[in-house]
Amino acid sequence: MNKKLFLMLIFSLMGSAPAWSGDGDWGRARSAHERGDYAAELAIVRPLAEQGYAFAQFNLGVLYDNGQGVPQDDAQAIIWYRKAAEQGLSQAQVNLAIMYEEGEGVDRDPVQAYVWYALAESQGDGQAPQAKRELAEKMTPAQIAEAEKQVEAFRATHIFSIPQQPQFDSGTGHGNG
Repeated sequence: MNKKLFLMLIFSLMGSAPAWSGDGDWGRARSAHERGDYAAELAIVRPLAEQGYAFAQFNLGVLYDNGQGVPQDDAQAIIWYRKAAEQGLSQAQVNLAIMYEEGEGVDRDPVQAYVWYALAESQGDGQAPQAKRELAEKMTPAQIAEAEKQVEAFRATHIFSIPQQPQFDSGTGHGNG
């Protein structure tokens, strides 16, 4: 996996406070993550992920992807990334694309990787356009056409229900820091 890209994405989320931080959940999860207490982070994040919060689903995917607080499990990471990605969280879309591109937890599938990069690009993710271009250079025209067809079909049936970027709560002190 492109760990540099992956780590950049997780730390960009760790520095923000998404909409579900009202109870201090995000702050407590972030604090636990920063001190390496992944069991505490997991105890906060898992119930929120199961309730459908995309940021928590992404975070849970990261924990499984890295084996932090849980055994490393690419298949579980994919499940949680997909849940967040289908809600429109571009960071989850990129991580899902990377897993398809690298064949981590799934068979290597450049078409699916392209689809998720393209969806992340449409959500405004800054890393996705270049990743998609680099992947397209390795694909056949037929694969690209199939991927574009799947992107359009996905867009026709899904309305992303979360903001493109996490919302910032200036009262938490986690804004851009």
